[in-house]
Amino acid sequence: MLEIAKRAAVEAGKAILFLRKGQLKERIKSNASDIVTEADIVSDRIIDKILKRSFPTHSFISEETVNEGKFSQYTWIIDPLDGTLGYAGGLPFYGVSIGLVKNNKPYLGVINLPAFGSLYWAEKGKGAYLNGKKIKVAPLTDLSRAIISFDYHFAGGRKKDIQRILIKIADKVRYPPTFACSVVSLAYVAQGICHGNIHSAYPWDFLAGAAIIEEAGGRVTDYQGKAIDWSKKSIDLLATNGSLHKEILSIIK
Repeated sequence: MLEIAKRAAVEAGKAILFLRKGQLKERIKSNASDIVTEADIVSDRIIDKILKRSFPTHSFISEETVNEGKFSQYTWIIDPLDGTLGYAGGLPFYGVSIGLVKNNKPYLGVINLPAFGSLYWAEKGKGAYLNGKKIKVAPLTDLSRAIISFDYHFAGGRKKDIQRILIKIADKVRYPPTFACSVVSLAYVAQGICHGNIHSAYPWDFLAGAAIIEEAGGRVTDYQGKAIDWSKKSIDLLATNGSLHKEILSIIK
């Protein structure tokens, strides 16, 4: 399953890079900060074709095709292009996210960051990898030296995000960057570049990254410190190197 997921992520990433060279077509969903591009759709079709051909009995949830049925023992949760706004604007922070839950628990995850040539993956009990090299979270224990990434909702909900989370933690860390892309933020935690990520979004934004972080030695919960229910429509996610998790929870609860 992992090898097929990796192939799907790589093929989708090639298409995304190719389409970015031309005049990109896009349409607005709910407002000007909520868009879908032709790259989102093409990537979704590539992943859908590869995975369904190999796993016809599994369930599939994608940002672009949403839920095709109830959760089953094996459910694929997919974001064919995370970071669409940055992608459309010419930023390099975007990626493909393919995750699999087994009995509603993260089983494997693949993240492809095409602009950086970075392919992350993990499978339950087998560690986390970047381009074939094993990765681990950073062992930092001092929050004042930590880089904790943060992200926002679409326009209209950002003020609430800032008041709810960012104001509480911004001056307690070394820096709170935003990459406008969950898969980048989570991949960087797994790799040890960042020490945590705080964000409220959807299962497809988080699942692959959560699987990779946990296999890299980190910890992933909701804002109350509880295990995440991946069948929920929206998720409050705190992902850290593990060492800083309790301290951050005490600040954002």
